[in-house]
Amino acid sequence: MKNLIVQAQRLGDLVMTYPLFIWLKKQDDKEIFVLAEEKFYKELLHISPLVTYIPTDKMAYLKNFSYDTVINLSHREDTAKLVSTLDKNNFYGLEIENGCKKISGKWQLYRTSLTHNNHYNRLHWADLNALDCIDPAIMHSTKWKIPQGRQNGKIGLFVGASEETKRPSVDFWAELAFQLCKKGYDPVFISGPGNEEKSIAYAAAKKANIPHGVIAGSLSIFELIHFLETLQLFVCPDTGPMHIASFANVPTLNLSIGPVNPWETAPYPPYHYVLRSGISCSGCWQCTKEEQFCRRAFVPHRIANLVHSLLLQKPLPNIPSITLYKTGRNTLGLYELEPIFGEKHYHSLQADFWRSFFLYVLSEKSSRYLPAYEKSKADLFSALPKLKPVMQKGHINLIKTLVMTEKTNSILEPEAWKQYPPLLRPLTSYVQLLLENGNYSKEIRLTAMKLSEEFRNALQ
Repeated sequence: MKNLIVQAQRLGDLVMTYPLFIWLKKQDDKEIFVLAEEKFYKELLHISPLVTYIPTDKMAYLKNFSYDTVINLSHREDTAKLVSTLDKNNFYGLEIENGCKKISGKWQLYRTSLTHNNHYNRLHWADLNALDCIDPAIMHSTKWKIPQGRQNGKIGLFVGASEETKRPSVDFWAELAFQLCKKGYDPVFISGPGNEEKSIAYAAAKKANIPHGVIAGSLSIFELIHFLETLQLFVCPDTGPMHIASFANVPTLNLSIGPVNPWETAPYPPYHYVLRSGISCSGCWQCTKEEQFCRRAFVPHRIANLVHSLLLQKPLPNIPSITLYKTGRNTLGLYELEPIFGEKHYHSLQADFWRSFFLYVLSEKSSRYLPAYEKSKADLFSALPKLKPVMQKGHINLIKTLVMTEKTNSILEPEAWKQYPPLLRPLTSYVQLLLENGNYSKEIRLTAMKLSEEFRNALQ
């Protein structure tokens, strides 16, 4: 038998799945099939763990085998229909059978519940890919290389991102490059093949007075990897090449701008850096403001000073209204962003509580997660005691709603979970999705009630 991982999403999603390849092979030494887009995996073989890739246009081939474990990390309809037809012992992710959608796996369900609701999430996509099926001890024991940059002053500036809201402006890039040149560095603009990205790169290079410092859309993914390996530092927004660089062992500084949560999608290997606005709404799913206020904190000359200090290992300058993190691991072996300066303590306490709550409850109250759970509760309510009555009131309302729907054999309104204060929505979103995914069966209603009661216990 074999194992199968379905990851037919974008370039960055595929690279973020590499840890799962490694962990699944360690746990179960079977051949791993990976269904993915050929245009991505073919040129990533230089940094990919050893697996057998199957192109998405040949997915019917997968029906010829039996599988021990199938993990569907894609939300495409065709892959969800495919996995429902496969002979398998264990399954996690989305499947569609006879037109009905179902998500298997507590953590796959948790991940889906984060849609428009990820403000308090502190679990990286790479970890969420694995928590349903990989022994936590295997994840904890994994060793990662320390990134090694060339000591040549060459800094790559990648101007693109999947959405306009996630990438800095032409003026930002031009001024950052200009300031880096003044400090003796050699910045090079890089972009993807899209015309908009290429125009940003050329315009920024012209404004910075380095018109020849551009590699705009001319590199294949394979060539990009080898170019990245010539850099001292790679500076980029949240984008696929960011993940390529970090897994290629290239020192990376992620400018986490716009509707992205760095705890979910920043560079996964340790020892990389992340810059994030300190504004309270930073890390949203989708910006709802008239202006992206998180951009204001990203001042080019200040970031150039920071880059200079990082590369020379000098004391770091604080940047107003911004937070600098280093990627790392916590005591549980899970992804962590370690604050270097600027983090808002109160938000961290609330997010840590929800991370430890779900780790403890969804692991069937494993003793592995109990100490962190107890500490997060104590830290939160010691620092912010006024939150407890607010959360208790929300819990009472949730219980009343669950009891009423059971008595009347009814279902929740589509966005009922949003009727609660934002701090309670990690729970209410998960509970609502749990009920919908289980078709409001008697058993699933009981599970939702037990989960809600565990939250009550946390408030004691």
